[in-house]
Amino acid sequence: MKRNSGIPVKIDGSGPTDGAIRAQAASGRPSWDVVDAEPYTALSLGRAGICQPLDYTVIDRNKVAPGFAHDYGIASYLFSYVMAWDSRKYGAKGPRTWADFWNVQAFPGKRTLFKWMNGMLEAALLADGVAPSALYPLDVPRALRKLDELKPHILAYWGSGAESQQLMVNGDVSVGAIWNTRAGLLEQDSDGRIKWGYDNAFVTPSYWAVLKNNPAGAQPAMRFIAYAQDPKTQVELFKLTGNSPANPAARALIPADLHARDCGSPENLAKQIRLNGDWYADHYAAALEKYLKRLAR
Repeated sequence: MKRNSGIPVKIDGSGPTDGAIRAQAASGRPSWDVVDAEPYTALSLGRAGICQPLDYTVIDRNKVAPGFAHDYGIASYLFSYVMAWDSRKYGAKGPRTWADFWNVQAFPGKRTLFKWMNGMLEAALLADGVAPSALYPLDVPRALRKLDELKPHILAYWGSGAESQQLMVNGDVSVGAIWNTRAGLLEQDSDGRIKWGYDNAFVTPSYWAVLKNNPAGAQPAMRFIAYAQDPKTQVELFKLTGNSPANPAARALIPADLHARDCGSPENLAKQIRLNGDWYADHYAAALEKYLKRLAR
């Protein structure tokens, strides 16, 4: 970035959670200019006056798929919550639907789910027979009741990608709802023992957002986001991390041997369900409180 624009870039990997961003804003002296946030986080923080509107005279809204940008954020990359399983227990025919994931008779063994709810309420509702097209608005009480059924078979609720990876590679759990990036590493590190796929996975973008009163000022932040939209740059990120390009123009640049890993390819998108960022922006805090209370029972 500095070589191309003269703007130095420093990365803070501590994690721009909703709470951390709000704390920086409350301090009056934020240290972050641009944050990597969930779509609903960018939207809710924008509504709260913490993030500023993006400048779409600098950033190209057309460099993401329709619906992958709003006033306060734009997709930076795509990732998915997928089902992964241990082939020592199930062979190549592991769980492909969320009803399978809940079916402990056909697929015995301990499970792991994400502790922060994203995608997990949807998984429970699909396992309970709700059609993908009828998921939103989410019926949170129904989802929690369905999660109760699986609770005796859940060993742990993972909070970090590394934790989900460790649970599966150690054989502590046989089935997991985990990030596709970690599933890919698990398959590689286990010499193919851990299998996974995009069937009925939940796909979502991560968004760039810009804090108000950011130290570098608005225009350098907007120029950074515009630079990050470059398809070649996004393909390099995909090669390094497994996070798929948000710019559709990058698809043609992905090496053939990596096409199957791209959660944003037309073929893989057709198998998945997109998380609804608008619903999360409106309901996240209240739904998460209910979810965490239910897990703690």
